[in-house]
Amino acid sequence: MTNLDTSSSESVRAGYANYNSSGLVNSLFPVLDNNAGYTLSFTMKVNSQTNNGSNGEYRAGFSAIVLGSDKKGIELGFRNPNTNTNIPDIFSQNSATFNTPGERNASLSGILSNLSTYNLTVLGNGYTLTSEGNTLLSGLLRDYTSAVGLLTDVYRTPNFIFLGDNTTSAGANVDIQSITLTTTDATAVPEPSSMLGIGLAIGFGARLRHKLGKNS
Repeated sequence: MTNLDTSSSESVRAGYANYNSSGLVNSLFPVLDNNAGYTLSFTMKVNSQTNNGSNGEYRAGFSAIVLGSDKKGIELGFRNPNTNTNIPDIFSQNSATFNTPGERNASLSGILSNLSTYNLTVLGNGYTLTSEGNTLLSGLLRDYTSAVGLLTDVYRTPNFIFLGDNTTSAGANVDIQSITLTTTDATAVPEPSSMLGIGLAIGFGARLRHKLGKNS
């Protein structure tokens, strides 16, 4: 179990990615073919969430990003609770401006407070998020490549995965137990240390690596 805590300051950004400032962490990382399909599974719980509101309501201290080889994908925010309504929720970022939500589920019955396994499946032009056999969200993939500003080059990076805090206006305390990627050729690459590395998305300051543990 790994604890990722960026709640002390909204300006702190850190997380797990298959890229770091030097490039791809694992040269054997598979191509994420949206048409063929793949599933990112992660087991985690959100202990707490903060949001100072400087970038609007829909920012999350813990987000999951998947981008296929065509750079189309989805970013999902996990909040426990949503600091504006005090209701836990999961939502998708609707566009490259990140100022309006897409799909949203605010009927989670405490799932975010417990250690739960989420399966984010991409197939064709759509995605589905499930947990314990229940569909939590589903919708179309987005193209975020027109995003501008600090760190937005990640949205123009093919075959990209990120789990963590990527915003300057929110933070979270999250326990992460496991991360697994499964592609249609039945290959699975388990655990952050081998697939993603305890690392940072492109452009995330190296000074944050120390916070993430022995593999940074």
